[in-house]
Amino acid sequence: MPRPVGLGVRRHSDAELPALYPLEEQYLGPNAAQQRRTSFALGRAAARDALLELGLEALGIGRGTGGEPLWPDGVVGAITHSGDLAIAVVGRSADFAGLGIDVEQQSPGLSARAARLVCTPTESGWVDEVPSSNRRTMLFSAKEAVFKALFPIERIWLGFGDAELTWHAERCVFEARLLKSAGRDHPVGSTLEVTCRLLEAIVLSTTYSLARA
Repeated sequence: MPRPVGLGVRRHSDAELPALYPLEEQYLGPNAAQQRRTSFALGRAAARDALLELGLEALGIGRGTGGEPLWPDGVVGAITHSGDLAIAVVGRSADFAGLGIDVEQQSPGLSARAARLVCTPTESGWVDEVPSSNRRTMLFSAKEAVFKALFPIERIWLGFGDAELTWHAERCVFEARLLKSAGRDHPVGSTLEVTCRLLEAIVLSTTYSLARA
């Protein structure tokens, strides 16, 4: 990231789950399934860790109607979780208009059927060059990161077909070009750079949109 961010990482173990703040508990509800409770608790704990790393108070993190985290004033960020892992990234809104992060398990990865819903025809051609690779999951993860970064800015919902990604292997990044407007500062044709890495058993994607001067 070109400007300071806070990062939080939590893994599930046999230890007791991190406690939710009262504000967070009300968004989850008492009847949530255990898997949902685990993911939510790990994600919120990672978010509070990220706030602390940025030098801010670890406040409770609410949930918007679109599922997005509700950050304290002056903060933007994103939360992701997969399996027993949760990661959160936050930054100051004076630095970033939006931040996006997504983590996916490499195995079993995205099925061919699901990929047809995620990939544009051009992206499908890139995926089919190496059919047994993680390219489907990389595309899915990168698009999730883009949408997490952009949706909270003007609350415009983007589908998987609303951005087309081009892989630049020498830098391990996708260039994501919007096929639908995500608001005044992100019109059709605007681009975001998405870093996408294969790390151990996961695919990790991150992106950002800088705040306008």
